[in-house]
Amino acid sequence: MNRVVEARASVVLLEDLRLEVEDDESVVSERVALLLGTAPEAVSEARVVRRSLDARRKWDVHWNLAVSARVTDARAVEKALLSGKARLEDTAAPEGEDGECMRGVPHGKEPLAAPPVIVGSGPGGLLAAFLLAREGYRPLVLERGERVEKRVRDLAAWDAGGPHDPESNCLFGEGGAGTFSDGKLTTRARTPLVRFLYELFVECKAPPDILVQSKPHIGTDRLRAVLVFLRKKLEQMGCEIRFRARVDDIVLGDDRRVQAVVLASGERLPAGALVLAIGHSARDTYEMLRARGVSLAFKPFQLGLRIEHPQDFIDSSQYGEFARTGKLGAAEYTLLAKERPGVPGAFSFCMCPGGQIMDSVSEPGHYGTNGMSRRARDSGWANSGIVYTVTAGETANGGRDPFDGLELQRRCEKTAFELGSGRYECPTQRVLDFLSGKTSRAPFKTSYPREHVAADLRTVLPPLGAKAIARALREFDARIRGYAGPSGILVGPESRGSSPVRIEREAETRESASTPGLFPVGEGAGFAGGIVSAAIDGLRSARALVRRYAPAR
Repeated sequence: MNRVVEARASVVLLEDLRLEVEDDESVVSERVALLLGTAPEAVSEARVVRRSLDARRKWDVHWNLAVSARVTDARAVEKALLSGKARLEDTAAPEGEDGECMRGVPHGKEPLAAPPVIVGSGPGGLLAAFLLAREGYRPLVLERGERVEKRVRDLAAWDAGGPHDPESNCLFGEGGAGTFSDGKLTTRARTPLVRFLYELFVECKAPPDILVQSKPHIGTDRLRAVLVFLRKKLEQMGCEIRFRARVDDIVLGDDRRVQAVVLASGERLPAGALVLAIGHSARDTYEMLRARGVSLAFKPFQLGLRIEHPQDFIDSSQYGEFARTGKLGAAEYTLLAKERPGVPGAFSFCMCPGGQIMDSVSEPGHYGTNGMSRRARDSGWANSGIVYTVTAGETANGGRDPFDGLELQRRCEKTAFELGSGRYECPTQRVLDFLSGKTSRAPFKTSYPREHVAADLRTVLPPLGAKAIARALREFDARIRGYAGPSGILVGPESRGSSPVRIEREAETRESASTPGLFPVGEGAGFAGGIVSAAIDGLRSARALVRRYAPAR
């Protein structure tokens, strides 16, 4: 009987509630009542908390919903709980370390000589700044690139054929590399911090539906607005943010503790603690850290090519006849070719439905590719990276040198730049020609805004990588008929999917293993991969900093 009383007073969560493609969410309360075997009037406050598309069978595409509802029929609720059709929603506040990140962190006793400095304004840096500012530590964020408004104009000029700016580009600037992406928020992390982040983004004008989508995305155009609102929020909280402020050196004391940073201008700024959220492409910063004796290590990383198809081809392949309804949006896919003897596995990466191929260039004289999507995903094109994981054995020194992977990246990108005649033209090849070892004939029709150049993309990759990508394309064609057919176009290399370097840190303190007061976070430190995981890493490292140190006076 106690269980019935509890159910009356509690919200019930029902998972895997089916909704047809042609239905809208106005029928959700009715479907909840039907599932529970009760009258529609017994169901109130029905709210969709998770929405995912089930397209595993093209003849039976439908939505699966998780719904939170208040039900006044105690008998129906009890039956649903006993049968497993529903469960009582857990409303307890999160505990432990992540709960502290959300609610408040006990401050440490060691005094900081100066406010903490954060290098980089990607998701790791910005969320570290958020927690530190909320706790009263008045952090200073230093970003080598431009604020997002200026960065967008710089990228538009580049897309129109303008010169490359090594400090304001698709990789450097406010928001980091993720600013020019799909704004994907998918993550494997199982922590209440995920919801905490989504709610913060919505507060900063992200689309509210990211709170319920199983594969949420903001879109590069909306993400830019979110960054502006987040910047203003941080400044109101006491955080200072400086742009065009590249850190060229760090100053260490006799005990190797961080004391200050030195900007490219020569300005020296005190740093009570230093949060390094540099992103995966700050190669000059890696070199500076190595010169200062900061502990670095080789990290396996992803390398490959990017493929593009017409979006309607992908829609039909994934949705069948349901693609004609116009209610499902641009279709996505996730593909994996498992490792075979002598050939590494390969997989789709950063799939951008309704997206655009773009460059991924930070270093002059090098060339790489990436992809992005706007919120509407309506470009008419679908692109995705096809990558494999480079391990230590494939590098020149077997990974014994921390920069082994970085130098392999550089060699691939330099080859691509030379194929583009030194004009940042995009090396391009039809999939059929890649598989048969032939250079394609121009012209090419893709979403890439600058010029193309016909190339044999096998020469851009290491031999093992070319073999892995070729095998994966053949396997993917068996799953999506025509994937390796005439409509498929390859560009490359796709070389900036993850960091080839890890800035080593202690697991418990999250400080550098060699340099006290240095907190490496995010993708550039080798501890994250994507917007959400980098943001969570920034929050957790900022929490560790707060628990150890007291704010500077």
